[in-house]
Amino acid sequence: MVVPRVSSALKAVDLRQEPPPLIIGERLNTQGSKKAKELVLNNDFDGLVDLARAQVEDGAHCLDVCVATTERSDELEFMTKLVKRLSLEIDAPLVIDSTDPKVVEAAVRQIPGRPVINSINLEGDGSRFHALAPLMAKYGLPAIAMCIGPKGMAKTPQEKLEIAQLLYDTGKQQYGLQAWQFIFDVLTFTLATGEAEFADSAKNTLEGIRLVKQRFPESFTTLGLSNVSFGLPANARKVVNSVFLYHALKAGLDTVIINARDIIPYPEIDGQQKKLAEDLIFNKHQNALAELIAHFEGAAKATAAGPTKRIEVDPSWPADKRSYFRIVNRLKEGIEDDVVQAIADRVKGNKVIQQGDGRLALAAPKEAAHEAAVETLNEVLLPAMKEVGDKFGAGELILPFVLKSAECMKAAVAELEKYLIKQEGVSKGKLVLCTVYGDVHDIGKNLVKTIFVNNGYTVYDLGKQVPLQKILEKINEVNADAVGLSALLVSTSKQMQYFVEHARQNNMKVPVLCGGAAINSSYINRIAKEGGIYGPGVFYCKTAFDGLKVMNKLMSPERKQFVSEWQQKLEKWDERQAATVVDQSQLPYSGIKPVAPPVPPHVNRPVRIEPLQVKLEEVWKYLNKKSLFVLQWGMRGKGASDQDPEKLFEQWKERVVKDKLFEPRAVYGYYKCHNLTPGQGGVGKLAVDLADGKQQVVFEFPRSSKDKHLCLADYFGKDDIVAFQSVTVGNRVTEIIDRWNKQDKYTDAYYLHGLAVETAEAMAEWVNAKIRDELKIGEKRGLRYSWGYPSCPDISQHHLVWQILDPAKSGMTLTESGQIVPDQSTAAIVVHHPEAEYFVL
Repeated sequence: MVVPRVSSALKAVDLRQEPPPLIIGERLNTQGSKKAKELVLNNDFDGLVDLARAQVEDGAHCLDVCVATTERSDELEFMTKLVKRLSLEIDAPLVIDSTDPKVVEAAVRQIPGRPVINSINLEGDGSRFHALAPLMAKYGLPAIAMCIGPKGMAKTPQEKLEIAQLLYDTGKQQYGLQAWQFIFDVLTFTLATGEAEFADSAKNTLEGIRLVKQRFPESFTTLGLSNVSFGLPANARKVVNSVFLYHALKAGLDTVIINARDIIPYPEIDGQQKKLAEDLIFNKHQNALAELIAHFEGAAKATAAGPTKRIEVDPSWPADKRSYFRIVNRLKEGIEDDVVQAIADRVKGNKVIQQGDGRLALAAPKEAAHEAAVETLNEVLLPAMKEVGDKFGAGELILPFVLKSAECMKAAVAELEKYLIKQEGVSKGKLVLCTVYGDVHDIGKNLVKTIFVNNGYTVYDLGKQVPLQKILEKINEVNADAVGLSALLVSTSKQMQYFVEHARQNNMKVPVLCGGAAINSSYINRIAKEGGIYGPGVFYCKTAFDGLKVMNKLMSPERKQFVSEWQQKLEKWDERQAATVVDQSQLPYSGIKPVAPPVPPHVNRPVRIEPLQVKLEEVWKYLNKKSLFVLQWGMRGKGASDQDPEKLFEQWKERVVKDKLFEPRAVYGYYKCHNLTPGQGGVGKLAVDLADGKQQVVFEFPRSSKDKHLCLADYFGKDDIVAFQSVTVGNRVTEIIDRWNKQDKYTDAYYLHGLAVETAEAMAEWVNAKIRDELKIGEKRGLRYSWGYPSCPDISQHHLVWQILDPAKSGMTLTESGQIVPDQSTAAIVVHHPEAEYFVL
């Protein structure tokens, strides 16, 4: 029997090793190796060759090569140079790993041997398969065939087999591919999330290997093995990977993508560690993940030199301490049993029993269990969340960690509630919460809800765009202790003023908590004081924890003193002399002279870009990482030291692409326009021709009162060209974020929201670059101005843009006030004038 081989210029290697597996070194991959990425970004070809050589010395038969990064756009050129160097100096055959078929083909042409292509699949329309299968046929190359079909990644053993069959049939029937050219990757998923969906994923992978090998004995199988342990502590990963590899080989695995140095021979693995790993891999019980993490983090703590931040739960601690510790340190696994034991410790003659599912339960009289549960909530769980809040306020924790603690708290309270007598209730207070009418943004409001609920309050979340009457009805219905109002925009923050005015006129007794990006303490003080101080209180809450502090005071015996002190401060407060309202008609012309307009490739028609036309990796090259890491993900101060934002960014990009979380769309166009106020001061007017050439819309742009007296209309002549654009990451991401919040996946929802916002901005930059290129005006021209920002603050003008571009056909709609739905969307006017600049009014 002839064994298929792959080869370099210097050496041929059998795909079927005896004993298996054929090892494919994974470290020469910028997507998974920080070292490789640094070398690529520094153009360090010598370092990359050394890294390749080290892997071969460690036992790798072949080398996976991936050089794609978001920071540089020359993947094809870099890959071509690198494989040429590797072919001359390293004898191991290469595995060409790229999402771009052009890069794969260029590398294949450069290599004097038979490499492996990584990878093909039938995702979506199967375009990747059909781009690379001809190369496989032409050059006689094998390829790693991912079990990803038109409906996505195969998860069950049967799905893995069915997609493998589809890959094989498509390749054989359409391109004449042979069985040996398929190296099936049946996919493995991380076991580190604790999500029920993936609890059996490792077992399913092993069964998938067996089924595929039975059906295709002349084909091969492979795994990106380290995926199974992604997210676990480093020392745990080695053990889990090694144990999983042992069982995968028994199931029929032929090749594996791994760092050979990290594999421990199965007989040499410590017996206890082996059992912990197998419990997790085969999902033998629900605490398998928690026990494995606790063991390895404890081992790391015991062996580390000097101080360490490794987390360890000591099972000998009292249940109160274990519960408290888990919430503060974000250790969700096992918290339910600790809470049950904490309640039981407060009940005389308690009897803790183990249920059929392995979880603990308390057998005690209802009244006694209820009292013990209330004590546990007030003495253990709520103080733990208070410490989390205090650490956040001190900068020792970043917000994502707070949300992880909130998820722990949610699980703890869900278990505790089983022992409460429902009608009595243990809520600390009732808050009616909403984003005000006209405002579609709710990430801030959702954070408030999470923090309040997990600190013992009942929150009635009315959602976003909530009219005044609905708020009033809910306050009366539930007899609320306070109302929380959130607004992102200046225009919608006026709804807070309307509510306070109504509450004052109707002698309401409910305190008002206000927050959001559009407001500040001066604004809240003003609406609280104008027309007479609103007695119950109107409080500015910059963060969710500020709101929590106010609510705690309002629900404490100190309430009367707290409100009295607030009233005294407000009486003394005197807003500084308000800026004089500028009379626009008196502002002079800027003196800007229009220039000859560029020639667009088309005019007066919108161009739509659909999801299949958008390569997110290309879009992410325009993403502002500082905004993502600091503004959106809150990674600042001491609390951010435990988190690697770059690694997190790579993880989320991979997840977005694999799970198709974004549906990016864009629309843009070039339109004839006419300055109706040339050379004039005051408000500038710009008329834009609609597609039919018969109708126009007119934009009124305010003029700056600063020295230059700039106005957007001044940049255009009587007959000119203007570009408009609108982009979105789609409605699906909003639905997913809402679902994750309901499923208590607060941290994932937070990270996804931040990435969606910044991806929308990156999309806008990407389209902006396309416009510059088509107009041939260079990178320094073509400034993009979005409504809601200083140069053009009136978002109601979005309605005019919608008449021009009709973004509704691209999935974007408007609220009455002009906000775009979904909120991870932007619209802009693009100014071609070379002297255009950003300015404030």
